[in-house]
Amino acid sequence: MSLLQETKLILRRYGIKPNRRLGQHFLVSEGVLEREVEVAELSPGQRVLEIGAGIGNLTKYLLSAGCRVVAVERDPLMGRVLRERFPGAELEVVIGDAVRVELPEYEKVVANLPFGISSPITFRLLRHGFEKAVLIYQREFAQRLAANPGTEEYSRVSVACQYYAEPRLVMRIPRGAFYPPPEVDAALVELIPRRERLKVEEEFFMRFLAAVFPYKRKTLRKALSFAARRMFDRELHLDIEEGLLKRRVFQLSPEELAVVSEVLREWSTEASE
Repeated sequence: MSLLQETKLILRRYGIKPNRRLGQHFLVSEGVLEREVEVAELSPGQRVLEIGAGIGNLTKYLLSAGCRVVAVERDPLMGRVLRERFPGAELEVVIGDAVRVELPEYEKVVANLPFGISSPITFRLLRHGFEKAVLIYQREFAQRLAANPGTEEYSRVSVACQYYAEPRLVMRIPRGAFYPPPEVDAALVELIPRRERLKVEEEFFMRFLAAVFPYKRKTLRKALSFAARRMFDRELHLDIEEGLLKRRVFQLSPEELAVVSEVLREWSTEASE
């Protein structure tokens, strides 16, 4: 029996009609699941967090790798399926919204994320920390996470993610790999925490990114003038290299943006004294 056939059988048995609003698209490609687990480099006994576990297609592979799995699932009926499908397994099922529920301890994260919570759950995980995360996203969001400076996809999300981790786009996943198929393609992304984070004050840096990236196609000089009014309601005069000021925001690397952020933070501290 193929995984697609098994999935349809389980859904019929429990009377489940996939809820697209909740992102209930079940991964039924065994090749993609095998690749996801391979990239995660799992070891027997590792504690793995799975978010949006659904009926357990990925869970099955994680348990087969000898992992202790903590599956967070919003739908209580899906939680019942997980418990009944894997009785006696090293599986803890947590029912709740992964964005808000208290997360248990874990070493790695492997998950097919509901597309609707991609951004909030990703940054919650990045702030919490992990050894490695291997996650499936909507392809467009995945491209933004891993985007390089100067590209169309490079954005505030790119820089914020790359502050915490090094993202790698592993593979594109066609919508036909899911049942029912979503309206967009997906992508598999590996996130490895940075050994050394950028030397910035984190909270201010995130505020700075939020202030300048709405003007990402403006020069840094122009974007900073807008950002200063937005952040401080005043004009600013910063000692920043002229070459940087002439470049457009989306052309600047995370490291260059960090330098600008720190100059701006120091200026704001002095200006308020």
